[in-house]
Amino acid sequence: MATTTVDIVVYGGGFAGVAAAAKAAANTASNKTIALIVPDPVDHNGNGSCLGSIGTIGGQNYFDIRKDANEELVTKGTFNWWHTKLGQHYSVDEMAALLKADLAKYGSKIKYYYGYDISSVGWDSRITSLTVKQIKRNPTTGIVEWESVQHTINGTVFIDASESGRLTRRANFGGTTGRFDFPATYLDADEKTNYGKGRQQVATLMFKVTNIDKYATEPKPDDPGQTKNVCINHPNQVWSGAGGDYAYKHNAKILKFNNTHGPKGFALKPFNMAQDGPNSSEWWVNMLLVFNVDGRAYNRDKGTYLFPSDMRSDYKTVDDAWVEARNIINSAEFLDTIKEFPGFRNVQIVKKNGKPVVGEVMYLRETIHAALASTNRVNGTENTNYGLTTNEANKAGKTYNDGSDSQNYATRIGLNFYWSDINAYKFEDLKDANGKYIWFDEVFRKVRPDLGLSGSSPTNPVYVPYNALTSNYVANLLTPGYAACMSSFAWAECRVLPNQCVLGDAAGVAAAYAITHNKDPLRLTASDLSQVQTTLRNSGARLEK
Repeated sequence: MATTTVDIVVYGGGFAGVAAAAKAAANTASNKTIALIVPDPVDHNGNGSCLGSIGTIGGQNYFDIRKDANEELVTKGTFNWWHTKLGQHYSVDEMAALLKADLAKYGSKIKYYYGYDISSVGWDSRITSLTVKQIKRNPTTGIVEWESVQHTINGTVFIDASESGRLTRRANFGGTTGRFDFPATYLDADEKTNYGKGRQQVATLMFKVTNIDKYATEPKPDDPGQTKNVCINHPNQVWSGAGGDYAYKHNAKILKFNNTHGPKGFALKPFNMAQDGPNSSEWWVNMLLVFNVDGRAYNRDKGTYLFPSDMRSDYKTVDDAWVEARNIINSAEFLDTIKEFPGFRNVQIVKKNGKPVVGEVMYLRETIHAALASTNRVNGTENTNYGLTTNEANKAGKTYNDGSDSQNYATRIGLNFYWSDINAYKFEDLKDANGKYIWFDEVFRKVRPDLGLSGSSPTNPVYVPYNALTSNYVANLLTPGYAACMSSFAWAECRVLPNQCVLGDAAGVAAAYAITHNKDPLRLTASDLSQVQTTLRNSGARLEK
C-alpha cells in the first residue's frame, strides 16, 4: 500500500470539489500539494469524463440558476467562469474536459485519485490521514464494488466536498441526517425524538433519450386553455426543456404509472432536460424520482463501521436504488408512459450493450448536515444549531443590514440563491389532501405549511457564513459539500450546483490560507476571515447583494 503526504486533501470530484482544489492550488506556495479524491466509479487513470460528478457523469447537464432582482448572476467566482465557457446547458463530456483542463494548469501540485473511496479515516484528535481504495461498477450486477488497490494519504487540512458526506460522517461527526431538524409537527412518528431517523429528500436517476420534439407545446398549468413551448434554444445552441406539469397531473397513463410504482418508491415528475451539447441528437432527462434512498449507504460497506447503523428500515442503499431505477427505465412500460409527456411522443431511450444509458451516479439531493452542537441534535433545532439556519435562508434581506441573514455579513464567504426547493421526502408528499398530484411550491407548502412559502420564495440571496463550512468537532475539516453546517431547509436552496461552486471556492481559499499561516480552519479569526474575503473578491467571487 503506497503512502503519500500532501498539504490539503479534497474529497469529492464534483463542482464543489474541483472549485476547492483549484482555489487551494492557486493560493498556496509552489511547494504545497493537494490530493483530489474522486469517489465515483470512473476510469482510474482519469480517461474520459471523470470530474463533475452529478453535473457530468450523473447526467445533470444544466445549471439551476436564479438571478437577483437586477438580473445579475449571484453565484460568481469559479462558477461564472464555467458558465461563461459552456453556458447553462452543456455537453457533459465537454464540461468534464473543461474541469480537467482547469486543474491541469496547476501541474503536479494536484495529485489525483480517480475512482477511489475512503475505507478508513486516520484520527488523532483531528483527521491525520485517509486510506482510500479503488472502486468499480460490476458490469453484471451494476453494484459498485471495492477493488484491491489502496493508498494512504496523509494531510494537514481536509475538505469534504462530496455528496455522501462520508469523510465528515466518519470523522467525529456531530450532525444530523436529512430533515431530522424540522419541527416535530412536520415529521413522521419514526423521525421524532432523539432516536428518530430523518428522511432525506428524494433522489433521481438521470437517463438519456433521443427524438425529442423541440417544438412541442403544452397547456399552461395556470391556464390550460393557453399553450406554451416546452423547449428553448439557448445562445450556445443547446436546447433545453422544462414542463409536463399538466400531463403529470391529468394524463391517465402517467397517473396509472405513478399510482402503481409510487408506493414502491418510483414516480415520474414534470421534466427538466437538456441536449447533450450543440447539435446533439441525445438529451439528458431529469424525470424519474427515486424515493427512500439513503445517500450514506453503499453495498460495499455492509458489515463494516462505514455502513450507517441508523439507516431507516424502509430505505435502500444507493447501489440498490441505482440498479432498481435502471431496471424501471429499461422497461417497456416506462418508455410507453413517458411518451405521454409533451415532446416525447417519438422518443427512444438511448442504450448501450442492451442497457439504458443512465447517470453513473445518482442525483442525490440530501444526506447529512454538520451541526454546531452534538448535544442539541433534536427535532426543531433548524434555527439554533446550524451555521446557516432556516430563517436566514427563508427571510434573507435585500441589503447587508436587514433580513434574518444580516448577522452573517461580517463572516460571509459568498452568496447563495435559489428557490426553496424542498423536494418530496416520500411518495405521499406528491398528493394533496384530496389525492390530487401536486408539484413545486405546492409540495413546498405541504411539507412545510408554517413557512409561508410560494413559487418565489425566498426573495433575496442569502449571506453564507464561514461557520457553515466548519465543524466544531474537527478543527482541520471544511465542508462545502452536502455535509455543510446548514439546516435541512437551508440546504434545499443551497444544494444546486452553482451554489455548491461558491462553497467550494470559499473552502479552497480558506484551506490555502490555513496552510499558509499554519492555522486550523476552525480557528480562523475575524482578521483571518477578512483576508479570506479579500482573496475571494480578487478571484471574482460576489460577496455583496
